[in-house]
Amino acid sequence: MIKGSSPLSQLIEHLSRIKDLRMDRTKLYPLNEILFLCVSAVISGFEDWEEIVDFGEEKLDWLRKYLPYKNGIPSHDTVNRVVSMLDYRVFEKCFIDWATMEITLPNGTVISMDGKKLRGSATKKEQQTAHIDGGKSAKHIVHAWCGSLEMCLGQYQVAGKSNEIVAIPALLELLAIEGCIITIDAIGCQKKIVEKIVKEKADYVISVKDNQEALALGLFEAFNVEDKEVATPSDEQAKYKEPERNHGRIEMRICKVLPSSKLPDWVNREDWSELNSIICVQSRREILSTGVIEEEERFYISSLRLSPKEFNTIVRAHWKVENQLHWTLDAVFGEDDSRKRIRNAAENFSTIRKIALNLLKNNSEKISVNRKRNKAALSDLYREKMLKI
Repeated sequence: MIKGSSPLSQLIEHLSRIKDLRMDRTKLYPLNEILFLCVSAVISGFEDWEEIVDFGEEKLDWLRKYLPYKNGIPSHDTVNRVVSMLDYRVFEKCFIDWATMEITLPNGTVISMDGKKLRGSATKKEQQTAHIDGGKSAKHIVHAWCGSLEMCLGQYQVAGKSNEIVAIPALLELLAIEGCIITIDAIGCQKKIVEKIVKEKADYVISVKDNQEALALGLFEAFNVEDKEVATPSDEQAKYKEPERNHGRIEMRICKVLPSSKLPDWVNREDWSELNSIICVQSRREILSTGVIEEEERFYISSLRLSPKEFNTIVRAHWKVENQLHWTLDAVFGEDDSRKRIRNAAENFSTIRKIALNLLKNNSEKISVNRKRNKAALSDLYREKMLKI
């Protein structure tokens, strides 16, 4: 039986809060057994319902070391039906409570918030059909990712990308972010979101684009004016240059920082809570194989007062949510190819993937997540190590 204070036992305890909507007389397979089966299978590289059942049947003796499985392994239809019936909001909250239960984030920890579409959660025809004509959007998940811990701290499901504006404050409400630095892309550049971050005693670094046209123009003008002024030795303190050569390209990034007082008068700085710094990151990228040169300029606002080098590090850290989380979910867990669509199956199975990923990432062995999953499939002892039983 699973007992004690291991991460898995604590996870099962948190999941016990979820209401099982099945009638008592039909509960041949308890919810905790089904969820333990799914997490163990996903850690071992099995994603489809049929594969999960195959794994369970082959590993039934091992599974019974921890839970009774009195009636054996349910059918794939039963596993699908039970997972799809779970209240995804309660499941999300259980995941957040479990993921953060023993974590104390030091001041200055960067938490990156970004959304990801579950592309297969609706058919292409449904996504291309107007909602009034019976179409529907693919599910969209907003994640809170801590790159320094390589851990997903939480998620919040919404109907589409535009709804991230609603999801971000809701997810912030569920997390303990005091003293942390919240990074968000341009869709989260909203006055109420900034106000919420400051209210929770955290700081922010947020990308600015044309969805905040006046602010974006103000940032462009502030840095354009500054570049035209006569350079002084102190000007170099407001810049940081970072050259990089890898993946067949040479890139130079220049990070510039100005106090928010440099914004033109027609930008109301008071609209943006605790706005102290404005940032411009210019990048010039040359593809060595083709000689093609790409140039880009990005703007950010922040409540912090830091050096250009420190801001450059934070801006780059934001993209760990793409490289460490979203890419892994697609390339390793096959999330983009998943066709789980019944009821809440897509978002609930996405939560199961995040549970598995956190457990795999939390192991310090310096091999890829894919190799860890392969080893977990081959070895019961290694699987137990990943599950931290």
